[in-house]
Amino acid sequence: MDATDAAPGSARMVRPTWVWGGICLAASAVPGLLWQAIAPLDVTTAVAFVADALWCASLVLFAIGRDSVVARRIGGTIVLCALAVWPLLVRVVAPMIPLLNTPVDRDNEDAKAVVGISLQLVPVVLAVIAVVLVWRAAVIPRAYRFTPLIALVLCVVPPLGQYAAGGILLSMDTSALLAYSALMIVSRTVALIGLGVVAIVAGLQPHAVAPVRVYSSSGE
Repeated sequence: MDATDAAPGSARMVRPTWVWGGICLAASAVPGLLWQAIAPLDVTTAVAFVADALWCASLVLFAIGRDSVVARRIGGTIVLCALAVWPLLVRVVAPMIPLLNTPVDRDNEDAKAVVGISLQLVPVVLAVIAVVLVWRAAVIPRAYRFTPLIALVLCVVPPLGQYAAGGILLSMDTSALLAYSALMIVSRTVALIGLGVVAIVAGLQPHAVAPVRVYSSSGE
């Protein structure tokens, strides 16, 4: 009859998709730090496009890679992929929206504000849903499970503070406004680089997998 043998121990494997996703995610934050340096060179559009492409690549890897952070569940995969392509989609579609390319006046001021806020609100909603679905999938090791939430807070809270304190910010001088803008850039940069580094570290740590059972027809 067939004899069944188990491998002599659980295999130890790393998660390469997390490593590459973390590298792309951390790299996507670099243009934010270099903005002041590259702005005078008139290459911000090209660099921003590269940053968005790296962001997209990282989230797609996390969503559909071998070690998907949402366990390749349909809902989580769709949300992460939508969040991945959103910046590229906005970069391509926004210039085609006539309302956004016309000067602000009394007739279109409210409409431009609604469209602008909507374009910024959609990724926030997607990110919140993504963080919840990643948590529920329980693929990320427990020690790192709070990092997506921390990154979300760092990315979302400063811009929300800007809207909440709009009147106060308008009354500030130019240096104060620049300081708050710098705070938002630094917060987002720290969030993306930090999350990317955590993904790399977690991806390089070996984890146990179930032993492979080998079947042989020896007739014994």
